[in-house]
Amino acid sequence: MSKSSENPAWKSLAAHALRMSERHLRDLFVENPKRSAVFSVDLGDIYVDFSRERIDTDVLAGLLALAEAADVPAFLGRMLSGGMVNESERRSALHAALRGSGPKELNVDGHNIRGEIARVDARVRNLIERIAAGEIKGYGGKIDTVLVLGIGGSEYGPAFVLDALQESITGPRVRFVGNIDGVTLDRALAGVDPSRTLAVLISKSFETTETKLNWAALKARHPKLPALAVTANILAARQAGFADGDVFPIWDWVGGRYSLWSAVGLPIALALGWPAFEALRAGAAEMDRHLLTAPVRENAPLLMGLIGVWNATFLGARSRAVIPYDSRLSAFIPYLQQLEMESNGKNVTQEGETVGYPTAPVRFGAVGTNAQHTFFQMLHQGTDMIPVDFLVPAVAATNDAGLHPTLLVNALAQADALMAGRPDVPKDQPYRAFGGNRPSTVVLYGKLDARVLGKLIALYEHRTAVEGALWDVNSFDQWGVELGKKMAVEIEPMLKGEKKPTPSLAALIARLGAFGKDAG
Repeated sequence: MSKSSENPAWKSLAAHALRMSERHLRDLFVENPKRSAVFSVDLGDIYVDFSRERIDTDVLAGLLALAEAADVPAFLGRMLSGGMVNESERRSALHAALRGSGPKELNVDGHNIRGEIARVDARVRNLIERIAAGEIKGYGGKIDTVLVLGIGGSEYGPAFVLDALQESITGPRVRFVGNIDGVTLDRALAGVDPSRTLAVLISKSFETTETKLNWAALKARHPKLPALAVTANILAARQAGFADGDVFPIWDWVGGRYSLWSAVGLPIALALGWPAFEALRAGAAEMDRHLLTAPVRENAPLLMGLIGVWNATFLGARSRAVIPYDSRLSAFIPYLQQLEMESNGKNVTQEGETVGYPTAPVRFGAVGTNAQHTFFQMLHQGTDMIPVDFLVPAVAATNDAGLHPTLLVNALAQADALMAGRPDVPKDQPYRAFGGNRPSTVVLYGKLDARVLGKLIALYEHRTAVEGALWDVNSFDQWGVELGKKMAVEIEPMLKGEKKPTPSLAALIARLGAFGKDAG
């Protein structure tokens, strides 16, 4: 079992959880009407209110004691300064360095990576300028479409940012091809002039099956399509026929789900322009500085991470929802699913021992107010306690400002309804009762530009790292992704009839064959 769970702070929190099971959030607000002033962090353009979480000052003190006992501040400092935090792969996790955070000199394998980052940045800027000037063209004219082939972190980050900021796109439109069902590629090419299209392959290993297969399918259809590659495997890109000038490097110390700040963000920079990409990074760097310098009781990602562990491990919440009351953040949901569950969905500690407590809960969500008409019934009256993050834009996104007050009213009403409930209903109508005492955090933000978006992303990045440090798991590897990939290679000859299927697959493979004959 993790050493974290053996220290007195952990045991103290377990006792607090029993005590808080008998307290209701309604009563906590009655006891202290100014509770929001105690349990909130104001970052100027982002305001985090966690007064509706099932905590009090004693719980908060216990959580901060746990962070100190688990040496979380030192871990975060080590992460941002280039120390080895990815133990299983013997690597640093230096995604924050890509936005300028950390010491001026960051040495990896004996050389300063700042120079490497600057050289790649200069190449990206030059590419943007040359495409805008028409110096780099498709085979039939000026590039107006970028087709991105990549999956996982190569897709989720760039796709999310471009969806959130699509009204600010000034460069080529960008379409993403991740899945290998064929439909994804067909739809990405719909309405596209291939002669004015640039393909960008993004794969850290340059061995990603989905990306290789989609690239082969695309080349078969459009062999003259110009292409660039973003990868850490320069040799493999060369062997695939890419000239060095068409390959943009990334590095082993950038994890896929943390990689949008690197050349993986090339589609972002092409579509929004380099100044917007710089602003995105600058916002994230602001959050990096806040993480390292803010007092613990005013440190937003630290407190959010502590509360996340409190809910999941001590209060038993095995899922959590994120509800952005902002359509621009709809793609934040799958981004967070990968960030949180791939990072902390682990059952082995950094020391290689089996954890003895729940780690990452299931993350799900949808855009409000749509979500109010789907799973909010379960949030309010279901048997599971599911903490919620409400992301709420304080500023109207469009000129239809008359819509915005109703949006805000709905968000605030749902947060308070989850907190307070409604116990005072007729005894013969128990179905109308709401127990309340359902925890939530409200994150308000101002104008959603590139800088604020970068700051918001980094807030959740660091929250995830804090949670991983408290659970004593490695937030920067993803060995759980590998087994299915390996087995797919072993199953392929079974599907082709070249090898006898295993007992578990024989019936499915036979039925697949029958469906194929029926379709033929």
